[in-house]
Parts: sequence; C-alpha cells; structure tokens
Amino acid sequence: MEEDNINDLLTQARDNISDNVGKQQEEQYIQVLNDSLVELVKLKNTTDDYIMIRNTAIQRLYSECGYSAIQLGDIVGISRQMIHNIVKGK
Repeated sequence: MEEDNINDLLTQARDNISDNVGKQQEEQYIQVLNDSLVELVKLKNTTDDYIMIRNTAIQRLYSECGYSAIQLGDIVGISRQMIHNIVKGK
C-alpha cells in the first residue's frame, strides 16, 4: 500500500515536471515569435525607407537628368512600366 502511494507520488511528480517543461517550451516559443515579429517590423520599416529613397532617385534621374525608363529599369532591375509608375507617383 505504501509502495502504491510512492508510485502515485512519483507519477504525479513526473507529470508535473512534464507539464512545467512543456509550459516553459511554449513560453520560449512565444518569446521567439514575438522577437521575430519585432525584427520583421523593423526590417519592413527600413525597407520602406530605402524604397522611398530609391523612388526619389529614379524620379530625379528621369525628370532632371533625362534618363529613360529603359535605362533606369536596366540599372535598378525593374520593368520600365514600374519606372513609369514610380515617376508618376503611383
């Protein structure tokens, strides 16, 4: 009888340890997810900033320096239609 109680206590202890380890892993995964989302937002903001800088340069090269959409497309690696959209401010 006493051995049954000890076995029950050991089983409960194992279950509690397993639950705690599972909860710790879950919390760790949530933290990793949150950290990655923060970094992705930073990356998106940086990308948006550089796209604005690129677009301004394209607009000025097109309108002030006389570069064609084909030339700019070749330099940047995007289609001339996209260059026209950038120049028009779309």
